[in-house]
Amino acid sequence: MNLIGLLALFLTLWASGVPRTTILYVAPHGADTNPGTLEKPLASLTGARDFIRKLGTADSVWVKIAPGDYYLTAPLELSAADAAPIVFEGMGDPVNLYGGVAVSSWEKVSDRLWRAAVPPPYAGNFPVEQLFVNDKRAIRARMPNTGFFQVMGVEQTVLEQGQGRLPEFAIQKLRLNPEDLALLKNENPEHIQQAVISLYHKWDVTRKFIDHFDADSSLVYIRGKGMQPWNRLDARTNYTIENVPAALDAPGEWLWKEDGYLYYIPREGEALESIAAYVPVTDKFMTISGDPSNPVSNKAFKNIRFKVAGYHMPGQGHDPLQAAATVDASITVDYADNILFDNCEVAHTGLYGIWFRGQCTNSRIRHSYLHDLGAGGVKIGDFLYHQEDTNVSANNLVHNSIIRDGGHLFPSAVGVIIFHSRDNEISHNEIADFSYSGVSVGWMWGYVASGVVTQIPDKNGNPEWTEGPFKSPATGNEIAYNHIHHLGWGELSDMGGVYVLSEAIGTQVHHNVIHHVYSATYGGWGLYTDEGATQVRMENNLVYACKNSGFHQHYGKENRIRNNIFASNLKGQLQFTRVEAHLSFEFSHNIVYTHTGEMLLGDWKEANVKMGNNCYWDTRTAEPLFQNMSFSDWEKQKDNNSLLADPGFVDAENHDYRLKSPSIARKIGFKPFDYSKAGVYGSDEWKKLASLDKERIALFEEIVSELEK
Repeated sequence: MNLIGLLALFLTLWASGVPRTTILYVAPHGADTNPGTLEKPLASLTGARDFIRKLGTADSVWVKIAPGDYYLTAPLELSAADAAPIVFEGMGDPVNLYGGVAVSSWEKVSDRLWRAAVPPPYAGNFPVEQLFVNDKRAIRARMPNTGFFQVMGVEQTVLEQGQGRLPEFAIQKLRLNPEDLALLKNENPEHIQQAVISLYHKWDVTRKFIDHFDADSSLVYIRGKGMQPWNRLDARTNYTIENVPAALDAPGEWLWKEDGYLYYIPREGEALESIAAYVPVTDKFMTISGDPSNPVSNKAFKNIRFKVAGYHMPGQGHDPLQAAATVDASITVDYADNILFDNCEVAHTGLYGIWFRGQCTNSRIRHSYLHDLGAGGVKIGDFLYHQEDTNVSANNLVHNSIIRDGGHLFPSAVGVIIFHSRDNEISHNEIADFSYSGVSVGWMWGYVASGVVTQIPDKNGNPEWTEGPFKSPATGNEIAYNHIHHLGWGELSDMGGVYVLSEAIGTQVHHNVIHHVYSATYGGWGLYTDEGATQVRMENNLVYACKNSGFHQHYGKENRIRNNIFASNLKGQLQFTRVEAHLSFEFSHNIVYTHTGEMLLGDWKEANVKMGNNCYWDTRTAEPLFQNMSFSDWEKQKDNNSLLADPGFVDAENHDYRLKSPSIARKIGFKPFDYSKAGVYGSDEWKKLASLDKERIALFEEIVSELEK
């Protein structure tokens, strides 16, 4: 990452020490007709952009933004026309850039129900789909209030097959439990057709409007694309229904009605006279978009809080796709170089936070706080594979940032995901409180030699599943020193703290701390190599308290799992699935420690793996079994020069995995690493902000305890 380091140094010098040709001022009391001086400031970032364009300068510009609230009615757009290097910098705290409008004039309908008129431009134009109250996301009236209902059966009728892997158009008939639908029995049919059903199936979520409800037979009909053959809706599918008037019954819930009012049940402690509520008016804060021959370059955003952006579900709903890959972001960057977000906040969104998408290079997110997200935090690269174009996003950095509390609308979204993109670094971040994976790398399924499946754009630019000898561009990525935890929440399955798929050669995953990954059914793993992951190095990681195992390989080639600690995972410590002719992975110099579940899950006896110099310990017995073999037999067959010994952790029961003595570690060549360095660094205030709320941790433990019964 030397190039990124040099660019960061250059931008720091440019932003703080190099003489500037132009300084512009922006303030809430300004006007975009002003000259942008301290005495007569501009009023908006868009106004500053337009002023700079009129100047026609190629010299650097520093836009100083005074503290206060700024309101967008449309995204800020930067293009190749914006040639000058620009720093947009908040000069005090807070500088709030809202993609929404305040909702005021609340009144009591009753002691437990308030209402307020929807302000322009919403009033009478289109439905409100998100509401944020006192810096928290309010819950659109849903059933059940917590947890899920479960589908009892599914039938599909295909009306148009088409040429793709999925039917072009189909109707799904969902058979549901009548007791679960009691609130719908007397609901207005028009209201039911505005209701949204979210269906949780394995690693995906399908969001659809209810097309028809048969109250007598408790059947719900939805329509759109046909089901994925590899991940169908079935009798194990969980679901929720939202936007139902009859379900408005719990504190923190709200509903928009056709009378133009928002109805809200206040949370404990909220007061009518001090409520601060916002609804989004735009889905995006900003777009930065150049073109392949003329990228946007040298733009920095510092000390700005981007707050409140929405999502409007289209009439056809949202079809499932792993990682909510098709979901856009509130800030998108395409064909750009050297873009910086430093000490920024992105919060209360309907989409992902930031997307360095098409041919975005040498760009950074640093010391920033992304939270309360409709989808995930950061996306890098395009999820569509462009066969004719080998230029992909590369050399980007996400560093020392807090990325937390996402998946509110799209639970299958990921904290940070790298699609078709190379040589990126994800380091020293706090990534927590998502319903699916923490970090994901790669976007192809299978090996080049036997045919890879990925998505390419069809003639209309829409994703189309295609098989071919495609070579993954997701190479040389580094995932290091991150604290990744409290994922899954028992909602989805088949996830990892760090998940690597495709022949992502040269991917390095090291010095991360991963814990508390809990899936709905199968697949709550810490480190997870899948779908042909090749020559991936996973070293010096601490993984504990995951549901299924600390490490799992579905299938892959020549990966190296070395010098890690896998401890106190629930069902097993290590898992292996597909036996292949080639070397699947090397597993050496690791410490594996358990007090519950199995040591090994899967078909290890036939696995083509190279293992040795590992330490195993089970606190329950001096003679643990390894695939029904004694340790002695296991060592002879699979795991040379390994030990069955207590590694001597300081306090494993309370997850203190420091070593009291290095003696056992030395015998297997294990090199102790300081796992306390994982996560964010800096001021005490910043590190305190990174800590997950104790109430959230307690809720996670409560969910795990209930599901483990």
